[in-house]
Amino acid sequence: MFDFLQDLDNDIRDALLAQLRNLWTHTSTAIEGNALSLEETAFVLEEGLTISGKPLKDHTDLNGSALNPGQSRSS
Repeated sequence: MFDFLQDLDNDIRDALLAQLRNLWTHTSTAIEGNALSLEETAFVLEEGLTISGKPLKDHTDLNGSALNPGQSRSS
């Protein structure tokens, strides 16, 4: 699916895929009313921690919506 990334340095490819995952997840959950910002979404996905003062539902929504760029959505 992301064959065009194969020629990139591993660090660059991993950073691009992480940004794609964060943006995809934030956009998908924001459409459904999630109140986390893009930065907060990235923090929750990367660190696995919660944001003080934000609903737990907003955090758990991210787990089901996070795109794994190395895997198709139908898997």
